[in-house]
Amino acid sequence: MSETTLVNFRIDQDTKRSMEGICRDLGMSMTTAFTLFAKKVDRERRIPFDVSLDGTSATGAQSLTIGSNHADPAVIVEDVTRVFGEGAAERRALDGATLTVRRGEFVAIMGASGSGKSTLLHILGGVDAPTAGRVVVDGMDLSTLGADALALYRRHTVGLVYQFHNLVPFLSVRDNVELPVRFDGSRPDPATVAELLDLLDIADCEKSMPSELSGGQQQRVAIARALVSRPAVVLADEPTGSLDRENGEKVVGLLRKVRERFGTTIVLVTHDESVAAAADRVVRISDGRVVDGKE
Repeated sequence: MSETTLVNFRIDQDTKRSMEGICRDLGMSMTTAFTLFAKKVDRERRIPFDVSLDGTSATGAQSLTIGSNHADPAVIVEDVTRVFGEGAAERRALDGATLTVRRGEFVAIMGASGSGKSTLLHILGGVDAPTAGRVVVDGMDLSTLGADALALYRRHTVGLVYQFHNLVPFLSVRDNVELPVRFDGSRPDPATVAELLDLLDIADCEKSMPSELSGGQQQRVAIARALVSRPAVVLADEPTGSLDRENGEKVVGLLRKVRERFGTTIVLVTHDESVAAAADRVVRISDGRVVDGKE
């Protein structure tokens, strides 16, 4: 591989937060991410986005293989508790939560603010761990996975979508979509990327920058990025929360379309009854417990 001159550049706080979110979700350090991104951007011009640093896994754990194994149920949550703080400051975000999601099912999780729904999603995504209880996703007991395996799990088994899109503002739509694959040191499959861009109706803006897109388009890019590794489960935390009703309905419709096309299991957290109505089943959480719809 030809030698690459790295470029120094500064980022604003919004960009830093987006990059921190992406690095957390995909298991890459900020240092490695900056080195990778510096090959794409300088202060004056855009340069082609090369494959990552040395063509190897960003975690350095090439021997690990984590991917979909088609286990059913897709998600099993057994008596999960998550405690924050100690003593008088102790708070139980989850308190014996139990839930099962079948493969290919679209489940909406609802509950009041602070009920534990986002904490549950973060635990399913491997970005947080339960204090007690058992979580199995796509046949894998998350408590048995080390840090490297969890990073690969977040890249291959689950796709994460948030209210705020966490797009890298100095990368094009296509480059943003391809990030999880490139973070693995691989070259994206052009047919897979083209299929996703077409499915989510963003093919005509693949060369655009995030600032040139509407909020709805940015969220569709985030969904495409979550799907590029063909995960078994998509975890969406308030994905329509920053959108108007029309764009929110489009995003939910596209998630249903994704489920129909790929058989993807979808677990979506929302406070919007109209969004939840599009799901196969609504699960309600109160005070850290699943009180309705757990199956």
